[in-house]
Amino acid sequence: MHEQAVDSVAFSSEKKLCSLTKRVMIISPLPERLESLFVSLSSACFDVFSLHEFDEGLLASLKPELIVYDALPMDDSFAAEPGQFNQDQTLQRIVNNYPIPLVMLLDGPMYERTEELDLDGVLMMIWPSPVDQVIEHMNELLENQSRFASFNDLLVYKDLKIDLKRMIVMRDNDRIDLTKTEYDLLLHFLNSDGSVQTRELLLEIIWGLQFYAGSNVVDVHIKSLRKKLEDSAVDPKYIVTVRGAGYRLADL
Repeated sequence: MHEQAVDSVAFSSEKKLCSLTKRVMIISPLPERLESLFVSLSSACFDVFSLHEFDEGLLASLKPELIVYDALPMDDSFAAEPGQFNQDQTLQRIVNNYPIPLVMLLDGPMYERTEELDLDGVLMMIWPSPVDQVIEHMNELLENQSRFASFNDLLVYKDLKIDLKRMIVMRDNDRIDLTKTEYDLLLHFLNSDGSVQTRELLLEIIWGLQFYAGSNVVDVHIKSLRKKLEDSAVDPKYIVTVRGAGYRLADL
């Protein structure tokens, strides 16, 4: 695996103050070949971050408004074959799971075969190209960003993704069908910062009920939620039982 790095480009040839910035993440195994794009984006009031390889955790924490994906050949010996990028699981994961505008940079021969690619909503461009032209297309994507969900409407925890607007829970490309109560429980745990949630507190917040001795309504719903998440009480991935107290979110 390539060593992963995150670099913030802080350069402005015009020495101007940017009152409003846009955040762009560039994913490239060889970021030096995109140096002119880095510098120009930073000069155009973009905050630019570079990853050598895709990382879901950093994507969720940095919350970029646009992704640039370097799909250029690694060297001259690379020969693009039919379906090459259809099989690129990293790119497909980004497209399928993250509601973020995406620009894919290709060389000329691969660009000519873009009809073979099934990547709806991805802007494909030849690189190298005039930087101003690339940035112009990026701005057009961002202006039309209303068709994409905001990161404020998306929660990511391990391999779970929660679309807050549509109240949908996904793992990989599979939807997990939860009841409203199960969804509310999961959402509450995700917003609890890992602190222990007592049964009394969960009853009050989720059900609006005062705790009464012997009630097992919380345990029943936690069991059902775990089953749908394919979680285990013995070896929990998502929800941990704290004996004598309640439940908490599992550690990352």
